[in-house]
Amino acid sequence: MTPPNGRRPGAVGDGRDERSTRRADRHVFRASRAVLAARDGRPRIADIAYIAYAGLLVTLIVGAPLVRFAVLGLIEPDAASVVASTRAGVASVVAALLVLLVALGGRVRGPVVPRPAAVQFLADSPLPRRLTLRRPFIGSLLALVGLSVLGAGVLGLSRLLIPGERSVVSAGASTTSALIIGIAGPTEPGAVVAFLVGTVGFALMLGVVWLLGQRGSRRVVASIAVIAAGTGLLGMVVPIALLVTPWGWSGLLWTMLVGGPEAFVISQALSGSGSFSLFAVGSGWFATAGPAPTLWWPAVAALLVGIAALLLVPRSLDGLRSAALLDQARRWQRVGMLLQSGDAAGAIGGLRTRPTRGRRIQLSLDGPFWLVVLRRTLVGARRTAGRVLLGSIVLLACGLGVGLSLGLPDGVRWMLAVPTAFLAYLAVGVWCDAVRHGVDSAGTPTLYGRSPLALVLAGAVAPLGAAVVFGGAGALVGALASAAPGGMGLLVPVWWWLLLAVWIVVLRVFDAAKGPLPIGLLMPVPTPFGDASSANVLLWQSDAVLLALLVGGGLTALLPVATGAAVVVLLVMLLIVGSIGFARLQKLSRPA
Repeated sequence: MTPPNGRRPGAVGDGRDERSTRRADRHVFRASRAVLAARDGRPRIADIAYIAYAGLLVTLIVGAPLVRFAVLGLIEPDAASVVASTRAGVASVVAALLVLLVALGGRVRGPVVPRPAAVQFLADSPLPRRLTLRRPFIGSLLALVGLSVLGAGVLGLSRLLIPGERSVVSAGASTTSALIIGIAGPTEPGAVVAFLVGTVGFALMLGVVWLLGQRGSRRVVASIAVIAAGTGLLGMVVPIALLVTPWGWSGLLWTMLVGGPEAFVISQALSGSGSFSLFAVGSGWFATAGPAPTLWWPAVAALLVGIAALLLVPRSLDGLRSAALLDQARRWQRVGMLLQSGDAAGAIGGLRTRPTRGRRIQLSLDGPFWLVVLRRTLVGARRTAGRVLLGSIVLLACGLGVGLSLGLPDGVRWMLAVPTAFLAYLAVGVWCDAVRHGVDSAGTPTLYGRSPLALVLAGAVAPLGAAVVFGGAGALVGALASAAPGGMGLLVPVWWWLLLAVWIVVLRVFDAAKGPLPIGLLMPVPTPFGDASSANVLLWQSDAVLLALLVGGGLTALLPVATGAAVVVLLVMLLIVGSIGFARLQKLSRPA
């Protein structure tokens, strides 16, 4: 029988027991952390003060100039016009891609990656994991929110500092050019604040999606990726879809931030205030608009969704499996040790997924040797389908980026060309396992009766073919989107990408044939600022990456200005780097 107050008998006692249990768990947890701290050695006050002092110096000496450089670069007219031309649908797709990448990245490195000792000592204890794993998640979440707010703050500050006066805009042109017209003075401060608030909410949601990607099964991660990609692309085709998704709200806030005619169209359509007229004259559309009111509801909605998503964190932390936690903890501890020792190649190799399928695929050994190696590479690609699919998609996007960058103004072309060259270098690596195998065979008894050079050349067929096919298709689409149809201008991005594909594959061979780190680079180099030996190791490890950025990205930015010079320099660099790579391979092939 229920008592008059409506409470079950013992309900109060149960609540007290639950609170006392939680209090006891927190007490045991603090004692456990004290044991781990005593085992690892407690940092002294002087050590903590030194770390804080060093972090402050790095922020002031390195961080502040970088932020200033980014803000001043975004204020330039060419960069400002490109930023203003980015529509809400495009910004929504970018935000949806971030959700997709974070969900997939959680399976490789989630937000909760404590030390292996902490996993075995705390996560496997009877204490609830929402208590023992809470601190690593909060640290990762704060880092993600901080980086997101920093990027949004740089964009917002640049829009506030744009020269000019806030005024009525009258734009008359075709429909397409009316949407990419320049800025009518600086952005309203309210739009910047709304963008920052929305960024905080979106970053909180990203942190939870990151955790779900670490905890969830492949089906859950695939569902998140499909929903994000599908609704993000839908927002480009059907603008009303921007009203119902968090990444759509980010697109609306982005439009309010950058201004332009689209901001007036969206704000007036959603707020119903102000004066706006859109009418046709002849064959073109003309827009006349006053200052666009700031939309606050997308920012508030994104913040509420982010806060509501945090309610999923306790159950998600409890659902993390010990085996997966320990595997990630050990993997990233090993990667950190390899990076500290200067073995970047070994660290990247430790991040590769283990093949779990395709062991019974029959491999035909008929035909030319290069065809046999190509078949073997394709079989290996089927065994790590996710890794190869991601690399191929990135190659397609890089080709698209090259095609689009050649249609950008001179002052901002490098902003797309340089990252595209870097990503293309990374993406080709998923097809270069046969190249690395050929280099590893140098100095050992020959396999299949073939020299290491023959193995490397045969292994280079797959990455070169993948770069040409996937990247070439993207470059063609980018050329169609950025250049006028017809004429030689349409073919320039395609044949330039073909040259870049050869350059990137040669760089991969050049990097793979590097061999082990020379012991002489680890010798101390005393300077007035301390030991500089780490700089030698860093330069030795990153020579191929720097060449991809400086040569591949730099010449792509130079191509529309000096086509002949860019082609000649790239061919000369191909000859030089190819010769050095061949010499490295010959040196490795000599018996010790």
